[in-house]
Amino acid sequence: MRRKTASGLLLLLLIAPRAQALEAHDDLGREVSLSRPAQRIVTLSPHATELVLAAGAGHQLVGIAAGVQMPETLDTLPRIGGRGALDREALMALRPDLVIAWHSGNRASDLDWIDATGIALYRSEPAALQDIAKTIRDIGTLGGIKPSAQTGASTFERALQTPCIHLPPEPAYVIVWDRPAMTVGGRHWINAVLRSAGYQNVLEHIDRGVFHIANEAVLGYSKLAQISLKRSFNHGEADQLADLLSRPGPTLGEAIRMLCARRLKYSPDYPN
Repeated sequence: MRRKTASGLLLLLLIAPRAQALEAHDDLGREVSLSRPAQRIVTLSPHATELVLAAGAGHQLVGIAAGVQMPETLDTLPRIGGRGALDREALMALRPDLVIAWHSGNRASDLDWIDATGIALYRSEPAALQDIAKTIRDIGTLGGIKPSAQTGASTFERALQTPCIHLPPEPAYVIVWDRPAMTVGGRHWINAVLRSAGYQNVLEHIDRGVFHIANEAVLGYSKLAQISLKRSFNHGEADQLADLLSRPGPTLGEAIRMLCARRLKYSPDYPN
């Protein structure tokens, strides 16, 4: 009887369906796979934290990126990462089952090290605004919270649909820095932000990301609409907009709303 019972249990184990892995592909096309929903998430950049919050997974965060103000609900979480080298011991002490990083914003050597540890690593590097919505949904998949993530992604997508997309695009010059002068070409997500708000980067035809530009050339664009990413830290509207535009996350939806309001204010096609 015992032999039959043991044989029956073994048979049930063999035929029982295995838990399906949770899978997503990050912005580099790399597969990220978990055997169960992530319960301990660490973010290594501010926009990664905002992506997790937009997905509704804030309660699964155990560590967040340093260097930017976040909601008070996250004040008790350890700050990790930032502009310097990653504190690898501190990261391991948090025992994350998922790390979300900024591929071009975090140190390549640190990200390669995380890969080598076997910790699931999602590299965010959105090339288009739809990639941000996709990442929110991916976090929902990996965190086992698809419904809330779908809501967050849809909210962001609705923010992209402004009345300004129907206006003739107004040429604009993007200020990244002034000493030395830096701007952006066509290889940057901010171009999609500008288009949604009724603007067009006058240097979008240049196949570059952020680059230095001669001061004489800057003077030639002085009469165009100026979109500044430079923070002045005076808490004014321009400073708030620069902060929202500084990272490729869901806060870009609010940046688009502010830019569109500016565009409509000065548009002859809309009564003020």
